Amino acid sequence: MTTRPAPDPSIIPAIAAVHTAAERLRPVLAPSRVIRSDALSEAFGVEVLFKMELENPTGSFKVRGAYNVLAGLSDEERAKGVVASSAGNHGLGVAYAAKAFNTPATLYVPINAPQVKKDGIRALGTLVNDEAVDYDAAMVVAKAHAAREGIRFINPCVGLDLLAGQGTVALELLEQVPDMRTVVICTGGGGLLGGMGAVLRELAPQVRIVGAQSVETSAMAQSLAAGRVIDTVVTPTLADGLAGQIDAEALHIGQYCADDMVLVTEEQLGETIAWLHRATGMAVEGAGAVTVAALRHGKIAVTEGPVVLLVSGRNIDPATLQAQLDQYPA
Repeated sequence: MTTRPAPDPSIIPAIAAVHTAAERLRPVLAPSRVIRSDALSEAFGVEVLFKMELENPTGSFKVRGAYNVLAGLSDEERAKGVVASSAGNHGLGVAYAAKAFNTPATLYVPINAPQVKKDGIRALGTLVNDEAVDYDAAMVVAKAHAAREGIRFINPCVGLDLLAGQGTVALELLEQVPDMRTVVICTGGGGLLGGMGAVLRELAPQVRIVGAQSVETSAMAQSLAAGRVIDTVVTPTLADGLAGQIDAEALHIGQYCADDMVLVTEEQLGETIAWLHRATGMAVEGAGAVTVAALRHGKIAVTEGPVVLLVSGRNIDPATLQAQLDQYPA
């Protein structure tokens, strides 16, 4: 990792903004549970905990940031509607928030987005366009739509209101696990990393922040290693929720917030999805299982606990889950 820069206040939200987001979310979103993994605690000799973001109404942490963005808009802005691009979970968060605020919304997702996510977005009353070839193409057409119609584009990974909403995860953790030593955060474009990092760097600098990605979604890891934005090849992955490129804002988030970035293979991810289902009964998508895979497969050195693993994303197609169970038997 390079020397940590000072936080850019146009990218990294202030603690006050995260507290404001927490107040907005409190009436509609209960704190997600923290549960102990007996199997991993025993295996590693330290307390290993899961932060259960997959139990949120839309199945991931993404609802936090999306709701906070909608809450911060004027009545006039909400009446005009919003547009977003998403690999799926951000779209579900935006759709949930748009329904809560009675705001028209349009989501652009890649053609290969999991059907369960597209169906969930539509069920919340949001229009879905799934013609884009990949996530980055979906963002291009979504931004063009917003510019053309003069409405708000809700970026899935950057923006002060969005990151402030995601940062509420860290506020909860500081109350739930005040002696936390390491937190492992699923990382794609850096929204959750940036929101949580804003809080932890300020209020709990002793906590080690580890970002976890898959080899196939490693834009952040490659860019941090190079010290500049690296365009990566888009390839099929179980961690579809982490796929896509990053930009200069996301690179700053990574440089300021992450102590380390670790990568897991598709095989390690698939095996962990199967293990989680058998061990806990949870159906966890690849983007949410990447943190657990990183620990289980030796990517993170653990000497003291508690270690908190963010588990965020229950929106896995049944056929994909079954394929992992078949490929990685107990």
